Amino acid sequence: MCGRFNVTSDPLAELLMALLGQSLSGPDKYNVAPTMNVEVVRPDTHQQALELVSMRWWLTPYWSKEVSTRYSMFNAKSETLEKSSAYREPFRKRRCVVPISGFYEWVLEGVKGNRQKQPYYLRPVENSGLLLAGIWDSWRSREDAQAEPLLSFSIVTTAVHPSLKFVHNRQPVLLSRQTALSWMDPATPIETLQQLMLPGIPEPLAVIPVSSYVNNARHTGARCIEPIGDVIEVCASG
Repeated sequence: MCGRFNVTSDPLAELLMALLGQSLSGPDKYNVAPTMNVEVVRPDTHQQALELVSMRWWLTPYWSKEVSTRYSMFNAKSETLEKSSAYREPFRKRRCVVPISGFYEWVLEGVKGNRQKQPYYLRPVENSGLLLAGIWDSWRSREDAQAEPLLSFSIVTTAVHPSLKFVHNRQPVLLSRQTALSWMDPATPIETLQQLMLPGIPEPLAVIPVSSYVNNARHTGARCIEPIGDVIEVCASG
């Protein structure tokens, strides 16, 4: 699962320059929650280059009557992409990559009768940024033909790699720079895309306990990622 993440120019500047020759244009966001807008990478309209575009994190299908949060659409399970009426076409035609600095997960810890959810921040050990597989869509209002289209996306998730099971039973699909290009390439066969969505960790991750300050989505400062305990390192695999 991926319910919160962090987007900061350091370390993403170098990663995005290598991927598409530009950097983030918006401010640092240490605590991005569903329905917020962030910049994602996608092929341009001519499929000739990559571009960085601001989108809402909660996919609204193009055929939807209205923009709604009635159904959970910020994560999309890899196992059901081709079965879902909301995700099938975006998966086949509108794949994107979500560049982030790291993401948060909450783990239930403590003894019976006194258990609490402990937030952890997961980022590359080298603090080099992560690339998540995503799908996007474009929705237009039927009442206001002059309104700008709403661009929105979902993060694709998969079963968790065994080395991260202590954090959650699912994880976002993590891509390397090379597999990110394959993910966005419209010519990539479905069979290859399915392989890209298998559980894996392309580079070593640091799993960092942070304070409950991050629990409140209105808290968006650097305090969200400050460690409060020992860092756990998870090796790259898959």
